[in-house]
Amino acid sequence: MKIFFTIKNINYLAGTERVTSILSNALVSRGHEVGIISLIGSGEEPFYSFDERVKLYYLAPPKDRHIFPFRDLRRIRCMRKILLKENPDCVVFVDSGRSYVNVPAARGFPTITWEHLNIKACNGPKRRLSRILAVKYTDVIVSLTKGDAADYETMFGAPVSICMPNPVTIDTTKKCSLSGKRVLAVGRLDDQKGFDMLLDAWSRIKNREGWSLRIIGSGKRYRALMSQIAILGIGGSVEILPPTKDMIKEYTEASIYAMSSRYEGLPLVLIEAMSLGLPIVSFDCEKGPRDIIVPGVTGELVEDANVDKLALSIEKLMNNAQLLKSYSDASLIEAEKYNLNSIVERWEELVKRTIEIHNS
Repeated sequence: MKIFFTIKNINYLAGTERVTSILSNALVSRGHEVGIISLIGSGEEPFYSFDERVKLYYLAPPKDRHIFPFRDLRRIRCMRKILLKENPDCVVFVDSGRSYVNVPAARGFPTITWEHLNIKACNGPKRRLSRILAVKYTDVIVSLTKGDAADYETMFGAPVSICMPNPVTIDTTKKCSLSGKRVLAVGRLDDQKGFDMLLDAWSRIKNREGWSLRIIGSGKRYRALMSQIAILGIGGSVEILPPTKDMIKEYTEASIYAMSSRYEGLPLVLIEAMSLGLPIVSFDCEKGPRDIIVPGVTGELVEDANVDKLALSIEKLMNNAQLLKSYSDASLIEAEKYNLNSIVERWEELVKRTIEIHNS
């Protein structure tokens, strides 16, 4: 089959771009033809690597100078031209936020809208309109969580709404030794990820001797978080580092993964952490973590936004090596459901089903 993806900028360093690159490479390795149309990003190198057989198309530089609405009209025209030339069997819209471009550009082709966000948390007027267009004009809606798949049915009346989790996208041969006294957190430095609450929780842990908190990420909240670290007086045990390609090293050198997000879709970092045997402590925020963590088996699921309970749960694991080992062993077993091969096989079946739905 020939499968094309459309995305805002495939060069970004983020979970959506990462899983798109992994899925594209896996599909190519299984004999499919794959292409990616990126709305912006020409002239830059993708952060993630691609099989040379994956075709990459860019419609504009990283800063698209065209003015709305001419910008989107141009994007529709350019994307349409590529799709008519390549004639894919199916087009996958990565993210639900640009249906006003994707839908008219791919008219006549079997299409899938691949939702990566939390529907209820990210449902502003423009996004909501885009989702309405997606439900009306694409053949299948794919969400990362069961909750979001159900919400697409109840909130938007989607006739075909499917849950498809993301796969493990890293080498899982190396496992956590649990010997390092480090708590790890990864993500954009923005309000969604709640690192301000994680820092508050860390400051409330009574005995942090020998332990450290490492946050990996970049973003607009960097200075505010550094200021908070100074005010809380925890600079000696906390560091914020920029993104790295060697995340396996970061996971395996830690003994606890902490998630303090205000909301999530299906957080890929939790799946990756589990696949390497890293125990998790996470807020039970809207969607995501509850689909991944088995409370009391693979980690701790904490009352949403309860900073005191987050601190207590982290401290409990810091002081209980036996519990860490138990969570680690169970995580390795639980993560098998996110095996790349099984997820790719499900995508192959989904594309076939989408073609059938479109042609029926």
